[in-house]
Amino acid sequence: MASWVARLTKALPGAQTSIGPVSPVSAAPLAPGQSAQFTVPVQIAGNGTYFDQSGTTAVNVRNVALDPFAPSLLFYDDDPEHVTQDGVLFRGTVTAAAPARLFYYHDDTADPRLLVVALRSNSQDPTSVQLVAAKAGPNMDVMHVGQTLTKNFLLTKARGESVVIDLAQDELFPLAELPMASRQLVTGSVDLRVLSGGPVVVTVLAISSGADPRALLDAPVLPGDGHHRTGIFNISGFGTESLAYTAGGPDATLVLGDTDPTPPSVDPNAPGHDYGDYGVMHNINLALSNPGTVPFTAYLYFKPLAGPARGSFLIDGNLLDIGCVRVATPYQITSFALAPGQTYRTTVRTMTDGGSFYPAQIGVTATPPQPSAPPITAPDGCFPKPQESSAPS
Repeated sequence: MASWVARLTKALPGAQTSIGPVSPVSAAPLAPGQSAQFTVPVQIAGNGTYFDQSGTTAVNVRNVALDPFAPSLLFYDDDPEHVTQDGVLFRGTVTAAAPARLFYYHDDTADPRLLVVALRSNSQDPTSVQLVAAKAGPNMDVMHVGQTLTKNFLLTKARGESVVIDLAQDELFPLAELPMASRQLVTGSVDLRVLSGGPVVVTVLAISSGADPRALLDAPVLPGDGHHRTGIFNISGFGTESLAYTAGGPDATLVLGDTDPTPPSVDPNAPGHDYGDYGVMHNINLALSNPGTVPFTAYLYFKPLAGPARGSFLIDGNLLDIGCVRVATPYQITSFALAPGQTYRTTVRTMTDGGSFYPAQIGVTATPPQPSAPPITAPDGCFPKPQESSAPS
């Protein structure tokens, strides 16, 4: 709640907004249809240029019962990855017929900037949009930022945490305003569903501090960096896999994030692609069976195939992660103890961590995998230190 108030509080250039503790502190979640009012203190420091201001705002919160939704479109925004100038990085349109997921991933090169994600509707009809959003950064450790986003988004989506905003015609709603210093990365995932009205235009911009995003909102999209990691892709039904393993049988494996299959572009003539399945949620239907007469342990593992990678997995409500690994060997995600004659089914949810190199293999085996990731500078770590050669005798 505090972050939403901060985002909607507009201070003049040079002033600084801070949000105090929200009251009352709610001890129990709101039931569907229930409402509550909260008081949010707001302070604006003039920093010697303006008078300091303090006040409070009342925020009314209502729990709206909405069915979960899966986006049918992916707005993939990673080109140019390194931002060198102000301008529009991506623009897409969401309609009521086609919910979408925006995945953005950018770092800054030199001058400090803000990465802004803005929503706008040109409809004369009232427009309501449901948002499931998570973000991470800024940070120079791109793999840490990527894994942090995956964890936040998997949990947010699983818990059904979302907000509904109302947009007036031509109103600009700043969904995110993320600062970037030199070489710092910011990233985010946002599921958007238009509940009424629309369509809604989603724009990702890079602007200098103090600049007005409206001045660039309708500008052409900046040229890419030649890697073509951008576009609008059809992900309806994409990312649903099955993994079945029987005790005593061969290992069960599948590969995620390969170049084939990959989410198809809505425009077959567009050069963009999503090799690695960035922004895609994979739902792996896992079935384990022990037809024997003795207990059996099955191991779920992660195996990098293309270089340094991390992984995050939501299993039975528990969030599990793999540290940075590089060598193509199995690393344990979790294990399952199967009683004689037992069959166990669950769903494993995962997404490609930004900054990680994919494809990667997910598998089930009876052989205990490596229990954890090695130190990052170890010989088999993600970024091993060069070994000193001995001087000739």
